[in-house]
Amino acid sequence: MEPRALHQLKYLEKILDLTSDTLFLIDQDNVCADAIVKTDNPIINSRIQLVGTNFLTLLPTSTSELLALEFTKCRETGETSNLNYDLPTEDQTYYFKFIIHKFDEEHLLCQYRDITQRSNMKHRLKSALKAQLEVGKVAMIGHWRFDVRQQEFLHTGYSNLLRVNLMEPKITTMNDLLASVHPDDRKKMRDFVNNDKAEYSTMEYRMVLSDLPITYIRTTKYAKYSENDNCIIEGFSQNVSDFMKNRNELEMVLAVVNNAPYSIFACHTDGQLAFANKACRQQNCLSEEEAIDHMKVYERLKNFTSKEEWQLFFQKIKESSGYLQYRCDIPYPEMDIIGSECSSLIIKNGNGDDIVWTIQRDISDQIRYEEQLLRSKETAEESEKLKSAFISNMNHEIRTPLSAIIGFGNIIAETPDPELRKEYGQILMANSSQLLRLVSDVLEMSQMDAGRVRFESAPVSLTGIFNELSLSFGPSDDLPDLFFDIPQKEVVAYLDRGRVMQVLVNLINNSMKFTPSSGTIHVGYLLHQDHIEFYVKDTGIGIAKDKQEAIFNRFFKINELDKGTGLGLSICKSIVEQMDGQIWVESEEGKGSTFRIKLPLNSQSL
Repeated sequence: MEPRALHQLKYLEKILDLTSDTLFLIDQDNVCADAIVKTDNPIINSRIQLVGTNFLTLLPTSTSELLALEFTKCRETGETSNLNYDLPTEDQTYYFKFIIHKFDEEHLLCQYRDITQRSNMKHRLKSALKAQLEVGKVAMIGHWRFDVRQQEFLHTGYSNLLRVNLMEPKITTMNDLLASVHPDDRKKMRDFVNNDKAEYSTMEYRMVLSDLPITYIRTTKYAKYSENDNCIIEGFSQNVSDFMKNRNELEMVLAVVNNAPYSIFACHTDGQLAFANKACRQQNCLSEEEAIDHMKVYERLKNFTSKEEWQLFFQKIKESSGYLQYRCDIPYPEMDIIGSECSSLIIKNGNGDDIVWTIQRDISDQIRYEEQLLRSKETAEESEKLKSAFISNMNHEIRTPLSAIIGFGNIIAETPDPELRKEYGQILMANSSQLLRLVSDVLEMSQMDAGRVRFESAPVSLTGIFNELSLSFGPSDDLPDLFFDIPQKEVVAYLDRGRVMQVLVNLINNSMKFTPSSGTIHVGYLLHQDHIEFYVKDTGIGIAKDKQEAIFNRFFKINELDKGTGLGLSICKSIVEQMDGQIWVESEEGKGSTFRIKLPLNSQSL
């Protein structure tokens, strides 16, 4: 290459062709006198005849008018014009830079540069920056730059740190920032920017401003580098107060659901478990730490025994418009649950999938109460029946001796025969005794119900009791034989003598009533280590199995035509139980009955 080649005319055309943009030489009439065309757009390209053509006529009116003004200005002042212009076409808009020089008195030298690609990029960057700013405003995100040596932050953006939303940088010292940070988070904040070795990390902290609620900030550190031997950390912060509020509310709701006294579980339509609260886990022996997302509801919960049962249940919920209430009688013995009231409903999750939620409320107490009410109702109805029967029977029982008393009382007064008077007097006494016994039984039961009966224990000779009983029941041809099985060894027991006598007398009278005169009755006792067992054993008609418990009920009589109130055995049972004892019967129809009384014993042998 020859020296100073750039200054030699023979190389100038080649140099110009290699380095210059599209060039136009425009005369006074704006006609193109010469041109070097390197652009290729629909309006200006090498395929168009430019030379000899008014250049302004090639351009859109809006663009040509602007250029015409610049042409005139350059001719008059000689100043160079350097402006950008739009070049709209049917397909797209092109952008070009047009530099105008005054070449001589006759011509203008125009330099055309196609800047479409650069302008489009500029527009895209501007649009992206605008979108970023709008996102930053909505999401409340701001940028920060921390100078470790100076302990200063450079804040921009919209995170509302210290109530500042701006695009112009704002300098804040570490101490100024920490003054508004929650005291519990200050050390965490200082360590995050100064000591944390990780280049990319995230933390959350709280800001407390005097007249505003607590602000929750999530900050991320994404760059750490040296600048002039100084450590610089860059990151961004986001105001997440709304998110934290929703999260706190969600956590609160979840805590309530998890700790609710009801069993709550959720599963997908195929039966896969999605959630089970504490009560549900306890009822089904699942630990709180155990993952359940791989379990099937019909494999781990007691509610369903098979896949088919679950599918039928899910179909039933769908047929009920997605909500079903029902009673569940599955027992959970370890939690004393015998029944539950259940509600199952279908709710879509965030992905649009159907989730079946089930809530089980323990109603065991209610069930037991209902059963108790039912038993009470049945007892009341039975008591009412017995009461009606008792009143009817008492009407008959009282009228019979009372009629005899009234009738024979009048007859005695008019009978002169001493023998007849004596006979009528005995009849009168017998009916009076029967009436007195009826009234006594009713009063006795009434006092027991009112809790007015007192029991007084004292040392009692059991032999003495039985000797007295043997004297009370003398031999008679019309009554069965009565035997007292009295051991030779004397025993003293601490009992209520009168009540024991009352019970034994009632039982003996009862046996005599249902034992033929040819039969026998044995009365005695068995001594055990901690209790004494009295018995009255007869060879009477016996009692059917299905009536052996009912005979101790009030007003109950096996044969409604039998004499008596039906209170005798009920009174015996009440007395024995109030003495902390037990009474029962062993009987077989046609072979007799044995009544046994078990009383606690505090005794000594003599």
